[in-house]
Amino acid sequence: MAEQQKSYKKVMAYLEQEIENGSLSFGEQLPPERELAERLGISRNSVREAIRQLEHMGFLISNQGSGNFISCNIQQNLQDSFNLLILLQKIDYKQLAELRTGLELEAAVLAADRITDKQIGDLEKIITEMRDCSPSRGDVLDKHLHEIIAEASGNALIIQILQALSGTIDRFIHDMRRHIFLDPKTARQLHYAHEQIVNALSRRDKIQLVLAVMHHFNIINDNMYPETYVRPVCAHGGGAGTGKKKA
Repeated sequence: MAEQQKSYKKVMAYLEQEIENGSLSFGEQLPPERELAERLGISRNSVREAIRQLEHMGFLISNQGSGNFISCNIQQNLQDSFNLLILLQKIDYKQLAELRTGLELEAAVLAADRITDKQIGDLEKIITEMRDCSPSRGDVLDKHLHEIIAEASGNALIIQILQALSGTIDRFIHDMRRHIFLDPKTARQLHYAHEQIVNALSRRDKIQLVLAVMHHFNIINDNMYPETYVRPVCAHGGGAGTGKKKA
């Protein structure tokens, strides 16, 4: 294990150096494993293991038969970390929600300056469809609305962290999200909040935008916190564990 960690650090240091001096950049292919092993003085198995670790971290992408390419997708690594922290009861939904609220608020404020007319049009179409759709469709549209706002922020780090948070929330409290859209009164409140967010974005009104985003998350959190249970979705179809959320 210690030898593998040493080899991983060698490969990581090599990549950082090559990127820094301009020899490698995003999307470019790494040298073959045999060449890397000879250049770094480690075995091909060690190179292969280091590449697997870097791929899991989102820094490389491996295409069978084509090779390994520089990437920059930390979403899966972040989501795995969030999932494990919840399973170990080091964080709970309330802490995830607080992080998400802060990031979505910043994303919305940035989007007010950067959002395109097309993105505004897409948001308005979502709002229109949300007025008369099924709860399951409402859940899908809700996620899409927030994805567009995050993309409009133009901040890649905010986008990837929010995507990771969304994946974790979907895994552990999927039933509670669905409950919000099944309750007519809460669904109406949420739809009104969405309308206010899109309206404020279209007018580039940051003050009203902040108020609308906070109102939106107050509705979400008021319906998430009471009696929230964590029910992870088992990847292989087994029974799901149940643990009551910490306050």
